[in-house]
Amino acid sequence: MFVPAFTVIWRGWKSCGEETAPHPHLKLWRELGDDIQVAITLTSMSRTNKSLGLFEEGIQQAKEALGIYEQLDDTPGQARSLQYLASLFYNNNQLAAAEDAASRAIDLSAERDQFLVSECHRVLGYVHRLKGETEKAIDHLKTALGIASSSNWHDSLFWIHCSLAELFFDLGQDDDTHANIERAKSHTVNDPYLLGRAMHLQALFWYRYGRLEEARSEGLSAADLLKSLGLRGT
Repeated sequence: MFVPAFTVIWRGWKSCGEETAPHPHLKLWRELGDDIQVAITLTSMSRTNKSLGLFEEGIQQAKEALGIYEQLDDTPGQARSLQYLASLFYNNNQLAAAEDAASRAIDLSAERDQFLVSECHRVLGYVHRLKGETEKAIDHLKTALGIASSSNWHDSLFWIHCSLAELFFDLGQDDDTHANIERAKSHTVNDPYLLGRAMHLQALFWYRYGRLEEARSEGLSAADLLKSLGLRGT
């Protein structure tokens, strides 16, 4: 299974072979013919499966939800489903499908849902980075950054800065790498989990730079924080 460096670091919350049970209301909504509730429930199940790393299951559920929204001519619902599909495809290493879904979601949204547009540009940044298209990746991430900054969406800003840090590290731009790590830390908003992930990423950079003592110190601090949250590393 494909695991991007900045997407999954710790999985203390997920046990091996974990599966989601069928949603208790899905059968009922189907029997009642309530298509909107079926689509909403499928979307919820899809997001849960993404969190559990069950990407194939999530993709099938998001596709079914998308089909329902298309039948209902529900444009916002289609855009949201495509956004979720883009993220699921990306995590499942289906880059072409992720790029297509994210682009379609942006086109359908037509700037109405700025959060959706920002998240899709973030996914496109990830996709282009893995395709080796660094400039395109930076452009999409900076677009996402501009939108997220205008509304101060801390969680999105954290992930965007982490991704930019990795890109600039790849380019050998040390000052930009460090600046984005520090900016990522500033958006943890007292969230120790996110702070720990930023520290873990910083430790990886120190290690790659050959600054082993600093890498060890930062890594141990991240591990201690992880332990305090009751999580285990992989």
